[in-house]
Amino acid sequence: MEGDAYLGELASGIIYLLAGTRLVLLGVRTREAPERLLGASFLAFGVSGVLYSIAVFESLAAFWTPLNFAARVAFLPSAVLVAVFTARVFRPDDRWARWLVRGVAVLLVAGVGGSALKGDWEGFSLSNGWFWLEWVGYTLPFGWAAAEALHQYLQARRRVRVGLCEPSVCNRMFLWSLYGLIQMLSNVVLIGQYAAYERENVFSSTWDFLYGGTILAALVVMWFAFFPPKIYLHWINRTTPVSL
Repeated sequence: MEGDAYLGELASGIIYLLAGTRLVLLGVRTREAPERLLGASFLAFGVSGVLYSIAVFESLAAFWTPLNFAARVAFLPSAVLVAVFTARVFRPDDRWARWLVRGVAVLLVAGVGGSALKGDWEGFSLSNGWFWLEWVGYTLPFGWAAAEALHQYLQARRRVRVGLCEPSVCNRMFLWSLYGLIQMLSNVVLIGQYAAYERENVFSSTWDFLYGGTILAALVVMWFAFFPPKIYLHWINRTTPVSL
């Protein structure tokens, strides 16, 4: 990736670390598991982003491969915890949801482990079949989260109309669904980025720009979903369900 893209990912990683810490502390205070699960996911996501970012510094050039591999490993619990969060919040009584979580974990571990055994420690090679197991493993949880949150959002809209749900809660469902969709888009962009790298052994500035844009968009949506400004909440609570 280009330097600017790495700086953006470094900033994103730091913000995810802050957001994750706030959610974990909130979960500790309220003794609610969902906040702790999502907070832990964001913490792992933040660590991964920071590791990917610092690998570009010239002073750490000798550690390029181990830092990128460490970033991949750090992302594993992030994706798995998103799946656990979705199962716990939206499908607590469905056995298939628990098996889906296990499947995500197997895909991620097999993908990272298999590609490493074939010498692709960084995970940038699309021609390595193990890459696709890993890619499905970290894309599936966000698609699942988006689908479940969208379903709940549509139901919440009806409850808002009869006063059984607060508009801000309904809006949070919408934002979480949007976050999942943006993360899926980011993973699709990642394919183009890695394909360019595999051909030219350098990250394309165009793909870097697109990837950085999706990271920023997801970050903004995540922050508004869980740490909305008061003026935003005031606006949401005054609007009709149609405008959410």
